[in-house]
Amino acid sequence: MVEGLTKSFGRQVIWQDVSLTLPPGEISVLLGPSGAGKSVFLKTLVGLLPPDRGRIRIDGHDLTGAGEPRLAELRRRVGVVFQDGALLGSLTVYDNIALPLREHTAMPESRVRRIAMDKIERVGLLGAEGKRPGEISGALRKRAGLARALVLDPEVVLFDEPDSGPDPVPTAYLNQLIVDLNAETGATFLIVTHDLDTARTVPDDIGLMDGRELVMFGPREMLLSSDQPVVRRFLNSRGPGGLPPIPPQLMPTGGRIRRTQPAPGAWLAANGVVPPPGSFLDEHGRDWRAEYRRLLAP
Repeated sequence: MVEGLTKSFGRQVIWQDVSLTLPPGEISVLLGPSGAGKSVFLKTLVGLLPPDRGRIRIDGHDLTGAGEPRLAELRRRVGVVFQDGALLGSLTVYDNIALPLREHTAMPESRVRRIAMDKIERVGLLGAEGKRPGEISGALRKRAGLARALVLDPEVVLFDEPDSGPDPVPTAYLNQLIVDLNAETGATFLIVTHDLDTARTVPDDIGLMDGRELVMFGPREMLLSSDQPVVRRFLNSRGPGGLPPIPPQLMPTGGRIRRTQPAPGAWLAANGVVPPPGSFLDEHGRDWRAEYRRLLAP
């Protein structure tokens, strides 16, 4: 939970009075143009940057007022995937991923290896574990950063622009991996991005940061059907016209429904909002409101 968070550098206010609660177990996206302060917000959440004022709470514990021992304990419950992977160049990929287990647990090395290799396999890095970060592509370094973020089984995972950089992970692969990992772990995910396709198809909830403030945060369908001018301008940034159709939400591999995944159209129906024409139709013309009900049927 974030309450009244404000951050500035000197006289430049980055954002002010930001309040939101990440729904447990759900995938949230923080969307906004480049320079809106999204990455600064993420670094503030994990205590890498101090806020000017406000509170950050994890299970009722105030991160902003915690001493270093308590802060370190709370940070272990949060995994962070940085833009560049943030790997140690002198260590192999395997040792980078195993490092949190060696530093924060008393596990025997045999168990450390089982866990680290499981994460390496899960993100598609088998065969690269013996290489150093400088010997693999930027996309693979990001995958290694993701494996390291997951190795302590955190309750919250934060992704800082995972699809950006000179050698980004292919967006379709990354989005599917994020959805599958959320289904498997049940952790709370927050993705910081400026990619509209990711924001429209992956999350359960979306926030829009623009003009030094959090314009909106709530269910995906709320933002994608919003009549707020700033939201409409951002969603229509690729062309004129009305709001585009709300696409089906990306499903986990195998078509199973995530525990926290909302029914398509549920928020719209509950709030009397008519979706844009063509909403929830996939490339084959299937309406995912009906498909969702079919998947729930015994």
